[in-house]
Formats: sequence, structure tokens, C-alpha cells
Amino acid sequence: MKKVRVHITKTTVNAPTYSNVTFEPTLINFFYGKNGTGKSTLARSFKDGNAALTWDGQPFPEERVLVYNEDFIRKNVQSYGNIPGVFTISEVNAQKKKEADEKAIEKKSVDDTIVARGKEAVAKQGELDKLHGDYVEAIWEATKEFRDKFPLALAYLRDKKKFADKIQSMTPKAAKTAPDIPSFDEEDMSMSAGEDHSEAEPMIEIADIEALYQTIHSEKKPDYSAYHLLSSTSLPASDLLSTPILSRSDTEFARFIRALGNLDWITQGHTKYHSSEGKCPYCQQTIPATFEDDLAACYDAEYKADLKKLSSFVQQYKDALNNVYKTAHANEGNNFPSPLQADYKAAFELFMEKARTNVTLLEQKSDSPADVIVLEDLSDLLVELDQISRKINEDIKARNAVLADIPTQKKKCTDMAWSAIVQRTQVLTNTFRRNTDSVIEAMNYIKAESSKLNAKSQALSKEIAKLNSETVNTTKTMQDINRAIASAGFKGFELQEKPGAKYVYQLVRNQNGKKVVVDKDLSEGERHFIAFLYFYHMVMGSQSDAGKVEDKIVVIDDPVSSMDSGSLFVVASLTREMIAVCYNNYAFHEEVVDDHIRQFFCMTHNPYFFREISYNRLPDYECVSFFEIKKDTKNQTSIIECQDEDTIAGGGLINRSPVRNTYDTLWHEYATTSDPDTLLIVIRQILEYYFIQMVGYQNGNLRSDLLDKNEREFVRILDDGSEDRSDYVAAAAMIAMLNVGATGFNDGLYYDSSATSVEQLRSVFERIFKVMHQEQHFNMMTRKAR
Repeated sequence: MKKVRVHITKTTVNAPTYSNVTFEPTLINFFYGKNGTGKSTLARSFKDGNAALTWDGQPFPEERVLVYNEDFIRKNVQSYGNIPGVFTISEVNAQKKKEADEKAIEKKSVDDTIVARGKEAVAKQGELDKLHGDYVEAIWEATKEFRDKFPLALAYLRDKKKFADKIQSMTPKAAKTAPDIPSFDEEDMSMSAGEDHSEAEPMIEIADIEALYQTIHSEKKPDYSAYHLLSSTSLPASDLLSTPILSRSDTEFARFIRALGNLDWITQGHTKYHSSEGKCPYCQQTIPATFEDDLAACYDAEYKADLKKLSSFVQQYKDALNNVYKTAHANEGNNFPSPLQADYKAAFELFMEKARTNVTLLEQKSDSPADVIVLEDLSDLLVELDQISRKINEDIKARNAVLADIPTQKKKCTDMAWSAIVQRTQVLTNTFRRNTDSVIEAMNYIKAESSKLNAKSQALSKEIAKLNSETVNTTKTMQDINRAIASAGFKGFELQEKPGAKYVYQLVRNQNGKKVVVDKDLSEGERHFIAFLYFYHMVMGSQSDAGKVEDKIVVIDDPVSSMDSGSLFVVASLTREMIAVCYNNYAFHEEVVDDHIRQFFCMTHNPYFFREISYNRLPDYECVSFFEIKKDTKNQTSIIECQDEDTIAGGGLINRSPVRNTYDTLWHEYATTSDPDTLLIVIRQILEYYFIQMVGYQNGNLRSDLLDKNEREFVRILDDGSEDRSDYVAAAAMIAMLNVGATGFNDGLYYDSSATSVEQLRSVFERIFKVMHQEQHFNMMTRKAR
């Protein structure tokens, strides 16, 4: 079985460390070599003329031999993340580009104005929101009494905004005031500015709402009886009260008593006589036996009749008073809550006071019939008591009617409460409306202007798009790169057009939701990653103005330098894709669309990446070759094709991977080498592979965890008390080597390895694993190396 020889069939390299080094490539070629063995020199020789290339057929033009290396990165990834070459603009398109740029400048001006209008709109919206917030708070404060007294009749008591919006919706809009007609001052709370109050509804009293509210919302709803009405609003009267009642008897004793003028006194004494055992109650002398007859002879028939009439009247008057008392007293016991109860009680108390006075006068008249008395007129008080009772009865009747239809009355109470609030807040509402109308008018103007500007911006966009459509379009390339970035998990940055330069793109980073142009903050790994993505799209996409996909030869040199494991995985995946395209030239015997990569070369020092891109290509002996690049002790580079005798399939040659046991080989070389320089190189590769690729440390994090946190582990205190920091310096140099590119570690790294013994290097290296709690792995690998 023979190798396929296509396009470049033989290469002879004469360059630094190379002296007539020859190898014969096939379709797909993998090169593995440690740092400093000459991989980058080999990759560069495809372009700089240091390699004599033997071609099968017509040689490819130089521009179709695409080389990814440090030179490519340096030329194509500039500061601020600008990636020149993503687009193609010829001289023919220069005029179109100029016109498009002019339109873009005009559009930017329009867009800036749109942004300014947007800020104005936001400010106006903020002003509107503040007006509404102030209105809501003012309404809330103004309606506190209503909310406290009538919570069951009102809604939205826990939502100030909805409460205020309800009031605003119920408040009638004020009529527009003519310019020459002054409006009421806002301090006049009975009127609202610009309103016609000629037909204004009467103000709803809070007391009326309160009475209805208490009736329908009280927990207990007792059945109250009506007040009793008085049987009469007048009292008995008699002329005897104003007439002296005198005796007209003509007996000698009667004339004597009349002459003394003390008949009433004698009569009163006679009343007590019956209990005085026959003696005068005043002088205690024995009363004559004829006293009764003599006294009886003093009273004539008319006198006796008047006394009888007087006694009957007094009793009748007292009975009438007693009837009034019983009725009024019973009414006082009625618990119906009415504000008229106090009036009723006051009138009743006044009535009783005057009644007691009249009774005293009547008793005086009874005792002294000759006296003339004038009774207090109680008719007005009786009329007042009767009127109050009738009013209270009307309230009781109304209450009972309310209780008979609770749902209707609850709605009435709610309507009254809201209407009363509206009456008392209409000035606040109409003032708010006037202020907001002014702001809304301004916002509508801004909206109309913004609409015009947006239309103009869209028109300019169409003009720019038309002009750009007449040039070579690289937008798809940018979109493809962004998709690749996103798929790699790099959500923090992407590509965008550079303002003012159509089809020129910038790297932008997402920082707290804001896009920021990346300049100095782009790490080396990110820079390499973006450059490789661009190279990938150069290889896979069009490189001609006509859009035709040209045939290419692809050379890749160490594409994963300084990348994290996520980026390495993506780069390996894209590299395998390019290899697959190249493999189509061998696998298919008829023309296929996706076979424009005619030959493929890849050099790397990273064993993990090498295995990722080549693990499935070992059996393809005819079209895939594996090479190992080595440098001898005389600083001369050699390229050795890795192949073995096929002892299983019956002879012939098969491919052998140079990194099949690379990691074990590194540990073996670590255990056996006696050269400090070589040992440092091996240490660098082990640290990079294990801690960076396998464990997942970033270089900065590894240094922080190892040296910053464990500095004392690498410093020895000498007998004289001084510090020996040579171990710390050696450890720092080992970590620093991880930040150096694939071209070599000693450029710019000020560490003299010749001044250090291999024993010290091994001691420091072992301590690194112990400090990082990886001692078990160190012991396992050193045992295997032995």
C-alpha cells in the first residue's frame, strides 16, 4: 500500500536549524514536535521561500496557500479587536463605498436625533409618572376620613393607584374655559377650575352616608319599635285656679273665722285634729264638743262645691301628667340610635321640671283655696315631644325599609360614598388633568417627530443597503463567526461593524448588559481564538470578488496556544472539519462540492490537541501521514515519518502516532534527563498538559493558588536567619513558562537555567504537586517513568 502524492509531493527545507531536511507529504499531514524543535520555522517556510516545493502539476499561487501561524495572527488581529480582511472591497466598489459612508454619516445624525427624542420622551414619561404619583398620594390623603369610616363601601383600599384611577374615571371633565373668562382659584374647594356649576349636584353629607352605612353594615340589626305618641298635646285647665274660693256662711263662728281670714288654716288644723286626741293641734287646749258642728257651719254649699271641683281638677291634671310621663319614659327606653334622642330627653326633662312646679302650685291651691295660682303652660313641650317622636318614627320606618332591601341599599351607600369623594376631590383631579394634558401633548409631538425621523432613518438604511448590495458582502462571514463564538460558549463578546466603516468589524464584550469595544482587555487566548475563527472562514468561504470558492492548501501551526479547554475543543472540531473537506479529495472519485482544501498540514506541540484532530485518521495510511519533528544536541532539526510494519494485517506499513504515549514519555524524559534546559522544557510541557489542559487551571489562577498562597513552601530559612528564595524563583519560572508562546520559552523570560541543578528543579517540581494536593498523581507518574 503506497501513499498518495498530490500537489506538494516533496519538501526540502533549508532554514535556521534545518539543513536540507526532506519529507514527502501526502494529502493530510500531521506534525508533532516539542517547543523549539522548528515547527513554526517549517510552517513559515511554505511562504518565505525557505522550502523547495516539488509540485504534482501546476503550483498553487501564493495567495492560495493559506498559513495560520503567529505571522497571520499579528497581521490580522490588530488593537481594538479590528480584524482586517474579513471583507473584500475592490477599487471598482470604492465610489459605492464612499456614497454608502456618506449616507451612513447622515443616518447616524438622524439616529442621534432619534435617541435624543427618545430621551425627551423618557423624561416626559418620568414627568407624567411623577404627576400621577403625586395625584395618587394627594387623593389617598384627601380621602382618609372616607376610607376609615366606610371601608366596606369602598374598593381598592390596598391599592392607591387603582383607588385614584377609580376617582378620576368618575370625575366629570371640566368644561373648557374661554380665554377671556377667569376660572376659579384652586383654593376655592367648592369649585374646580373651568367648570360650569350652574347645575351642580348638592353636596352629599358625610352624616347621611354614615347613617346608611351603619344601618346596612352593622353586625347586629335589631328590630326597633316606633315611639309612642302622646294621646293629647294639651293638659286640663280650670278657672278655679285664678279665682279665690271663699265661704259665704252667716253663723257667728263663721263670721269670726272670716274676720280672722284664716279659714284655710283652720281647715288644715282640722285635718290634723283627728289624730290629736281631742286637743287643738296648735295650743293643745281641749276642743269644745260643738267644734265639729261649728266648723261645718262655716262652709256654705257653693264653697263646698268649688272645693270638690278643685279636687277633681287636680286629680285629673295629675292623671294627665302621669300619662305623659309613662309615654315619654317608655320612649326613652327605646334604643333606636337617633341624633334626636338627646333632643327628646332634654324636652322631656324640661317638661318634668315644669310639671313638678305645676303640681306644687296645685297642692298649694288645694291647701289654700283662696289663693290664686297660674300654672306653667306645657303645651309647647308636649307638641315638641310629639314632633320629635314622629321624626324618629320616620327614621325607624326608613331604616326598616333599608333592612328590607340590603343589596340595593349597599349599592346606594357605595354610590353615595364615591360621589361624595368625587365632589370633594374634583379640584385635585381636574388640576391633575390639566397638567397631564400638557405633558401628553408634548409627548405626542415628540412621538410624531420620532415617527418622521424613524421613517427617514429607514429610508437611509434602504439606500445604504442598496449601495452595499453592489459591493462584496461579508456580513455572512461576520454572522458565521459570531455563531461559532456563541457555540463555543464565548457569550461575553462577539463581532460588530465598526462605526463609520462598512464591512470593518470590531470585537465587543458584553459587560453588565452593555457592549464595550475590546482593546487591551483581549487576552492572548481570545486573540488566537478569534484569529483562528477568521482563518477558518477564509478557508471555508469565498476569497474572490466573484464569490467563487477557490482551491487551497492549508497549513496550521500550533492553533491552540494559550487557549483554555473550551476554546481548544472548538478549534479541534473546526480543524477536523477542514480535514474532512480535504479527505473528500481522496474518498470520492467524482467531483464533489466540498473538496476545495486540496492539501492539509498541521503542526502542534500539544498532545491533547494532536489526538483530538488525528485519532480517527491513523487507519487512512494512503492519504494521511504522521511526522515527528525533533532537534538533536547539535541544534539540528529532523523530520521523521512515523510508521511501523503492519504485523497483523500481513505486512506493509501503517501509521504510528508520535503522541501515542507522549505524556508517559514526558515523565520518562523528566526522570532520565540530566540537562537543566531539557528538564525545564519537559517540566513546562507536563505542567501545561496536566494543570492547564486536564485540571483546567488558567495560568493566572495557577500562579495565585501555587505561589501567592503558598509562598512559604518555597522559601528556606538559613542558619543565619536569612531567606533562600532560589526554590521560589525556580517555581515562578516554571509557571511563567506557561504564558510563553509556542516559539520558545526563554525570550523575555529572565531565568538562567544553567545556574540551577537538575536536583533542585526536580525538588521544586515535586513540591508543586504536593502544594497543589496532586502528590498521588506525581507518585504514580514517576513510578511509571522508572
